[in-house]
Amino acid sequence: MSDTFFFIVGMILTGIGLLLLAAKVRTYITCRVPIDATVVKLKKEYTQYCGVEHTHYRPVVGYVVDGKNYTEEAYFRTRRKTKYPIDSEMRISYNPRNPKEMRFVGHPFPLPMGLVLLFIGATLICCYFI
Repeated sequence: MSDTFFFIVGMILTGIGLLLLAAKVRTYITCRVPIDATVVKLKKEYTQYCGVEHTHYRPVVGYVVDGKNYTEEAYFRTRRKTKYPIDSEMRISYNPRNPKEMRFVGHPFPLPMGLVLLFIGATLICCYFI
């Protein structure tokens, strides 16, 4: 393959990785008003791995800001149904300008994909110069 291919693909992957990281950091910065949200339901999901079906539970939380109700699904999930019981409280932070935008406090936001793309992109760019 051409060395230019590594450089171009590396630049694209690095750019996408940086955009993903910037979006997550922006959400972390803008969602700064803490509030308690209530788990209103558990969304059941099924995955297959090596022919075995696994059940996961993703909490859905409800919260009220200025008299308006909001409901958001978590980006994380668990295999234990009892980890996030219905009517239990979870700490969130929301964006005061756009209360629909929120993040879960105490749960790290998903950086891995942005970091992985950034690492692969940087590696490909280094391969271009070697």
